[in-house]
Amino acid sequence: MSKKLKAVIIGPGNIGTDLLMKMQRSEWIEPVWMVGIDPESEGLKRAAEMGIKTCATGVDGILPHIIEDDIRVAFDATSAYVHAENSRKLNELGVIMVDLTPAAIGPFCIPPVNL
Repeated sequence: MSKKLKAVIIGPGNIGTDLLMKMQRSEWIEPVWMVGIDPESEGLKRAAEMGIKTCATGVDGILPHIIEDDIRVAFDATSAYVHAENSRKLNELGVIMVDLTPAAIGPFCIPPVNL
């Protein structure tokens, strides 16, 4: 098996926490960081209990760690209004950003039906 891609999950809410659980079983992606803005977040607490690095100061708090932790991909499960700025900051460091924000833009897609 090839080396797993190291990942950051931005947004420790329901979507981010569910994604973390799925990544734990992935053969291709290794979750390294869970990022939020509320130090009392249940999602951050759960991630820390699982041995995942956590940051409660937003994307700016992990920028110094991106290169040393070899982060290649970030999954943004925050709100749409902060996604563009988060994406810009991480793209500048060579990180691919996957937008999971609940924005009502673009066509709606249900993969089992539409693809």
